[in-house]
Amino acid sequence: MLSDIGLTALRWNRAMTSKTLDGEPRNAASTTSTVYVAATLSIVAALCLPWAGRAQSSRAACDKTDTQFAVTAALPDNADALRKYERNVSGLSGDVSTVLLGDSLVEAWPRELAASLGAGPVANLGVGRDRIQNTLWFIEHERERLRTIKPRSIIVLVGTNNIYLDKPCGVMESYKKLFGEIRSLWPNGKIFSIQILPRGDQMKGAAENIGSVNAELSRRSRELGIRTIDASDIACGRTTPCANYKSDLLHLTPSGYEALTRIAREGMGSS
Repeated sequence: MLSDIGLTALRWNRAMTSKTLDGEPRNAASTTSTVYVAATLSIVAALCLPWAGRAQSSRAACDKTDTQFAVTAALPDNADALRKYERNVSGLSGDVSTVLLGDSLVEAWPRELAASLGAGPVANLGVGRDRIQNTLWFIEHERERLRTIKPRSIIVLVGTNNIYLDKPCGVMESYKKLFGEIRSLWPNGKIFSIQILPRGDQMKGAAENIGSVNAELSRRSRELGIRTIDASDIACGRTTPCANYKSDLLHLTPSGYEALTRIAREGMGSS
């Protein structure tokens, strides 16, 4: 019988050969390779991967290295993301009123619903699999073209791909850097940060860390120059299955986006 570590490694390996943390497909390995990697990971997980299968403790303090990693802009891990960045900025028009920034949850936001989030054209700049550091890279490397627009509202939904990899204090450092860059880029725009959404079976996936980060975002919102939007009501009372979530319990269904759009509009309207 496999140990708890071995089981964790097997689950982690299955996830890595099928989907990323935000559900994007990965290339599948052969059966032989999968078994070999799973067996190897049962050892490696105990030594090198404290985050495998679970998030790091929300109470763990950040050291200098954690902070450096959190605030360093990072190139995305695939060329398709770069192509999406290019596509997104090449389609910008000067009359954009609202910008959406984030990961696959933003990228998949239905166009007709996203259009209702602004008084004028809405630019969806979301890219699947992005961590906060990747969004930072996008802003830093496309700064000149992004300066050509003057959005009145910037909606940010990113961080779910950080929550299993980084300490909550590190996620907060990433957010702090990101909001500062957005404010520098568009000083007259209002920044709305949708809090990290619940995820996983019974919405318990990294729930402690998600709760810790979201609470800290709300507490420090004035300092960070943002307004937070709590959209956790879409999570069906934190029970699963949930009609607002796809079977991966991370991505949203059409009804989920309808609920998210309504909550976002209410949150923006009360600012």
